[in-house]
Amino acid sequence: MAPLASIIVNNYNYSAFLRNAIDSALNQTYPNIEVIVVDDGSTDNSRDIIKSYGESIVYFFKENEGQGSAYNAGFLKSKGEFVCNLDSDDTLFNNSVEKFISAFDEDIIKVQWPLLVVDAEGISTNEITTKWVPPEGDLKEKVLTEGPFYDFNLHVGCAYRRTFLEAVLPMPEPEYINGGDVYLTTLAPVFGHIRNVPEPLGTYRVHSKNNYAGRELDDSRIKNYIQRFETNCYALEKYAQILGFKTDIELWKRTNFNYLWPNRLLQAKNDIAQFIPEGTSYILINDNEWGEGEPVEGRNAIPLLEENGNYNVMPNDDPEAISELQKRIELGAGYIVFWWTSFWWFDHYKIFNNYIRTSFPCISENERLIIFDISNYKVN
Repeated sequence: MAPLASIIVNNYNYSAFLRNAIDSALNQTYPNIEVIVVDDGSTDNSRDIIKSYGESIVYFFKENEGQGSAYNAGFLKSKGEFVCNLDSDDTLFNNSVEKFISAFDEDIIKVQWPLLVVDAEGISTNEITTKWVPPEGDLKEKVLTEGPFYDFNLHVGCAYRRTFLEAVLPMPEPEYINGGDVYLTTLAPVFGHIRNVPEPLGTYRVHSKNNYAGRELDDSRIKNYIQRFETNCYALEKYAQILGFKTDIELWKRTNFNYLWPNRLLQAKNDIAQFIPEGTSYILINDNEWGEGEPVEGRNAIPLLEENGNYNVMPNDDPEAISELQKRIELGAGYIVFWWTSFWWFDHYKIFNNYIRTSFPCISENERLIIFDISNYKVN
């Protein structure tokens, strides 16, 4: 008989999307599944929807305690040899379980796949959730050396072998009100190998209530990223030591992108507040990494180039970059700011780099930002 696969749908106030998620879990081509739905204290009509499925699903209603708590509760109800957690605003394709089960060789403890991005109405945006192919295989040495590995540019669906989940669950619940998926992603590499399925096996819905997609990257969210990294460090350290591996959290903090990026962003926002006066417009070159909204209150960040609402537009060449900069100066931009991960501009646009450095005073240059004062430049 085919091994049992458990699909655990986690829900909180997503009644508008919940039926799509449950139906996608039930309508699998794989012959041996169980569908478990955990409702984490919803106040909408989610529970009426869940009860309408009767005995075709196993369901559990609990108080609102967060994602980690919902993951723990769902796993306790499950029996499958392989377990897939499904957010209730996402879906699985009907052959998803069949595909991921076939990828579980003996040494594989996690199978992961990209997701097709859809809007609130379920219409495809023709994008996928992975910006590049996620690392796979034996990643143990990578995480022991570099610390927790997770990347919000590599959002994936995934399934786990039960033996791994039995080793690391229940996860700490207060620390993982959000981010239960990241807890599992952090720990999996020290327990076994990871395998990619190259094609999308489900959908990721972007809508106004997403926990992370589209949210403003304000200071509280940035600090949450920092706290999440530290929490995941402690979890990784705990299980690595149980398995007999050495760890160095302070080294991880000095070198891991997931810690450096939010810390540098907080410092960069302070730099902008210090060097750019209130009421001033400035050109921000940051590869559109800082989310929605104004990064620093009272200052107006503008792109160098914009096309139909897309702010992540690159100049075709050096002359275009210089021309667009001059246009922005004419329109009143007083400064141009380059963010750390956009320093590649200086190598790629060499003539533009020379033009900026010989035409404008650099008023701040450090590991996170380079700021030029362009306020006194007169365009001929």
